[in-house]
Amino acid sequence: MKTPTIDFGACTLCEGCIIVCPEVFSLNPAGYIEVADLAGYPEEDVEEAMKLCPVSCIHWEESP
Repeated sequence: MKTPTIDFGACTLCEGCIIVCPEVFSLNPAGYIEVADLAGYPEEDVEEAMKLCPVSCIHWEESP
């Protein structure tokens, strides 16, 4: 399964991913973007968030 991951060192907290794909991305209480723990991710919406990210810090990670 593919899981979206975020490079927190590069993330500018623009929150574009939250606007495009709120079922996957959210802002946690510590002030970082968080990826929801889901059984599956809406690939089209996550891909759109990746395209809109100004610093390209969202990537897919293959889970075993």
